[in-house]
Amino acid sequence: MKNKEKYNYFNEFIHLCECIEKSSILLKKLLMDYHLEKLNQSIEEIHKLEHSSDRIVHKMREYLIKDFLPPIEREDIAVIINKLDDIEDGIDEIVIDFKILNIKDIKMDVIEIIDILVKAAKAVKGVFEKLSDLKHPELIKQKVIVVNKLEEQGDRVYEKILSHLYEEEKNSIELIKWSNIYKCFEETIDSCEQISDCIQDVIMKNS
Repeated sequence: MKNKEKYNYFNEFIHLCECIEKSSILLKKLLMDYHLEKLNQSIEEIHKLEHSSDRIVHKMREYLIKDFLPPIEREDIAVIINKLDDIEDGIDEIVIDFKILNIKDIKMDVIEIIDILVKAAKAVKGVFEKLSDLKHPELIKQKVIVVNKLEEQGDRVYEKILSHLYEEEKNSIELIKWSNIYKCFEETIDSCEQISDCIQDVIMKNS
């Protein structure tokens, strides 16, 4: 009788990252050519990816509970799952906010921050593509550094565009709307950096 194939957490991490990357690209596509009538379709497409991500997360958590010997510490896997889920949920929340807040026109500053989010999503996937090779931690660290630099860049851009918003926007309602949207972008990019912190802990424990 053939041995049952062992569940591969590293592959499932990559599948989650693929959902995140696709969601960020869809959001960028919407914002690069924003029309209110396209919003519902974009929400539906990102929702589908978020639901796919949720199914992967649910399966991983179920398996982790009963797994006798996971490849890295159980607590680290749980944190990674939660942080990846936070990124996908953050993107989903951003696109929903555009509908809830009835955003009719895009502020061009948002293009700069969505560009960083897409790059951060791709960089996070790059980390997990190397994570299974814990015998070569320097390769993983190189990818982690990319994520950290993007998070730092995201902080600078967030501060700049928020300052610009408060200088230029005279409508108090629009000010509140866009403050909320920019904050959600900033928090989602921060979630990418929190993943890299966790990965550095994994490297130290397994070196």
